[in-house]
Amino acid sequence: MFETSGSTRKFFDNLSSFETRATSQVPTFDRTLDSYFDRNFEAIVEEWGLITEADLHEYARRLEFLSYEVGRLYAMKDLFKSRADSIEKAIEELEAKK
Repeated sequence: MFETSGSTRKFFDNLSSFETRATSQVPTFDRTLDSYFDRNFEAIVEEWGLITEADLHEYARRLEFLSYEVGRLYAMKDLFKSRADSIEKAIEELEAKK
């Protein structure tokens, strides 16, 4: 349809790069908020009691240990039950002798 000259094309290319530079320098609420959080991140995490990656690793370690303990106790459930039954029987025998 209409042909644009090389200098016009170059002008429009420069205009888009100017827009990008200008938008990165104009303050916005998002940039202000990001800057605030970057400066105060540690204090915010501490004040709000947020979970950090180190906390997650510690919780994962504790969960693994507790899972192991539950599995071990479940495996010994029958042994504990038989011991409890024998203790209960011994108590009943002692009470019967009174």
